[in-house]
Amino acid sequence: MQIWALIVDSFRESRDRKIFWVMLGISVLVAAAMACFSFEPGKIDVFFGTWAIETDLFTEGNELRADRIRTVAVEWILDLVVGSVGIILALIATAGFFPAMMDRGAIEVLLSKPLGRWRLFIGKYLGSMVFIAFQTAVFVALTFVVIGWRWHAWAPAYLLTIPLMVILFSYLYCISALVAIFTRSAVAAVLLTLGAWVVFTGIQTTEDTFYLYPQWQKYGTAHTIARTARWVVPKTQDITYVAKKWTRAAAGTEFVPTDGASAEDQRLIEGATKAERNRMRIPALYTIGSSLLFEALIVLLAMWKFTRQDY
Repeated sequence: MQIWALIVDSFRESRDRKIFWVMLGISVLVAAAMACFSFEPGKIDVFFGTWAIETDLFTEGNELRADRIRTVAVEWILDLVVGSVGIILALIATAGFFPAMMDRGAIEVLLSKPLGRWRLFIGKYLGSMVFIAFQTAVFVALTFVVIGWRWHAWAPAYLLTIPLMVILFSYLYCISALVAIFTRSAVAAVLLTLGAWVVFTGIQTTEDTFYLYPQWQKYGTAHTIARTARWVVPKTQDITYVAKKWTRAAAGTEFVPTDGASAEDQRLIEGATKAERNRMRIPALYTIGSSLLFEALIVLLAMWKFTRQDY
């Protein structure tokens, strides 16, 4: 009950911030903008049929390619709005939770209660998870209805992206919590977490590049180092691949035009397709489990520092 009270208190704290309502507003605006479009065989209706864009990109024969429509939803919208912009806004909104709790006066009141420090940490940490879970659930629910109603591509598995986005946030928030506890600075927590995100992405991109340029694989040591580093760090990019796999979306490279492409361009497209399909074949348990192992180590370090800190 004590931990639950802390979770509720953290959620209320985030709700009192303007950024909470900004994120809700973004979700509503994106869903409304999506509803202005409708996929039809051979065309895309814009603004409720005001005009149409003739294209066969989402049509095969006389039927819609639901898998490609799901790709638009997962890779171009969900990944951008929640997986990028939403995560950054959530990090900004939650970065001050621990520094505010550790301020003199606030922490003394909390420590005067019969509540262990580890419970304080867990309650505040999980409160941030509830914040992003709520925001993600609103966005996914709204867009799920639009994708089925307006885009004619009902995908119940799309709802599974809610926990996936929360997991993605947790990969990064553990860094934010650790930095916040060591520095007691929300600004440092945001900046260093974004820096860590860039590093994680860079490591994953480097390993994927070996698939894009097979001739590089002759550098066995470098390839092994890149593959090992990718296994160690949180695999933030894999969340999108898992979401596409679960929703049965098409590969993003299918949208790359190949007509008139040079032999070199076609080879690069084939390499990118191979890399994407390889990532989509990786078991979710492997990519998420190994990433959560990294997160658990960071969380334990942050908890240890919080419980040993002098206030």
